[in-house]
Amino acid sequence: MFIRTALLIMIAWGAPSATSHADGRLGSLGRLEQKHEERHAQFATEMEELAQSADELMQPGVSATIRRMIPVLEEQSFDVDALPDEVTPELDASLPENERRWRSQLKRIRTDYAQDLYLLSRRALNEEHVSLAFHLVREVAFHDSDHRLARQLLGYVRYQDRWVTPFEQQMLRRGNVWHPQFGWLPKTHVDRYVQGKRYFRGRWMSTDDEASLRHHFENGWEIESDHFLIKTNQSLERGVELSVALERFHRFFRREFAAVFNSPQQMQQLFDTGVSASKRKTRQHKIHYYQSKEEFRFRLRSKQEQIDISNGLYLPDDRTAYFFYDADDLESNMETLFHEVTHQLLSESQLKIPTVGREANFWLIEGLACYLESFEVDEDGRISVGDPRHVRVVRARQRRIDENVYFPMAQFTKMGMREFQRPKDLETLRRYYSQATGLTHFFLECEDGTYRDALIEHLSQIYSPNSRVRSKPQTIAELTGVPFAELDRQYLSYMTELNSAFASIGDPAEDSTTLPR
Repeated sequence: MFIRTALLIMIAWGAPSATSHADGRLGSLGRLEQKHEERHAQFATEMEELAQSADELMQPGVSATIRRMIPVLEEQSFDVDALPDEVTPELDASLPENERRWRSQLKRIRTDYAQDLYLLSRRALNEEHVSLAFHLVREVAFHDSDHRLARQLLGYVRYQDRWVTPFEQQMLRRGNVWHPQFGWLPKTHVDRYVQGKRYFRGRWMSTDDEASLRHHFENGWEIESDHFLIKTNQSLERGVELSVALERFHRFFRREFAAVFNSPQQMQQLFDTGVSASKRKTRQHKIHYYQSKEEFRFRLRSKQEQIDISNGLYLPDDRTAYFFYDADDLESNMETLFHEVTHQLLSESQLKIPTVGREANFWLIEGLACYLESFEVDEDGRISVGDPRHVRVVRARQRRIDENVYFPMAQFTKMGMREFQRPKDLETLRRYYSQATGLTHFFLECEDGTYRDALIEHLSQIYSPNSRVRSKPQTIAELTGVPFAELDRQYLSYMTELNSAFASIGDPAEDSTTLPR
């Protein structure tokens, strides 16, 4: 489930009940989810009993610690992302007996729960519910952070007494350390970097001298991370900021859309053999980030005829996403980046870039990218996405409700890339983008995600490595079990409810982005 802002959690969406699809959820997936809920309830009860015993012993700090380890099932995605880096040490024999007792009980309750979840994840995988299996594995690692198979499946390796990614292991073995401002550096360089010195071309120099040399993009900084290779001539610090943001986005994206990246057969191989992503060579996604819009236009003019009205670009043939620094509007700068990187992650989910959306279903390709422009991380590291106050969603509800502009879903979903992207005028293009965003929001958020699995299955078929599946994916009506006409009606009701809930929001100002809104 997506992590929402508090405002989103409080709102009960008012779309009509999707009876046929809800009935389907009572099948295989529904039974597994019910089993998960039942086991979680049992776990919560055991944890609460342990917390109450601590209360009786006048240990309020202990009981509060225990209760924090019972994340609410519907809101726990943030918590299960927060895995400890350190291997859990053995209980200290010198601890007071009371403390050793409650710590031992706590560990037993959590590891027993984690083992049951791991077995349930195997069942989910055997029944081809990849997303549920992946989510369960994350919860396994949260409650038993040293569960070897769960850590492997999530792409971690053990290095000394820490759990790290393969890239981090490589950096540490080279004697590098992570600095939040400068990224990975040799340990011996850190102090001099903090003092304003830089090391380039085999010698030390001032920050200004390095910046002058790096001004030419060919000499730009290269910032590597697990999944991205960023090249920029803007600044090392900005490149590191982007690297951190993109890795966080990548982690979220892979978690929420696991079924797109891991077929049941691939996941089964991981579970059965214990061979994890950490053992496979990961191809990094390439990002070029120019110091100005002028340079962005100059360098890409030969690749994109409409580059003068573009704020970001992903070119599948290059396997590279292109952006530029905009000091006046960093928020839109990041939204464009998340939009284009969404295309990049999906396109590069397999070795050979697939041809997608040429004949039909292009709405979802753009709709998902627009929806994910709302990706945000607050000061506590909590993720929100799909905020109905975001300009994309506001535009979608205004065009559907206030302007009564709508293209019936049966026809809209048949539109291919050319028809979608080259309408008769710019206003029609904006309407297409708005409806694509609104529909994506509807299918992911309606009735707390009733249609979410169907949409992700639709996305996985559109990007399937099997060309036959990719050329003829099932329609969203077929996957939800709800006729298009009924989906049209439910979408109108959903947007009406959004309009009522957020009626106080005025028209958003047109901003500098060139992605149609």
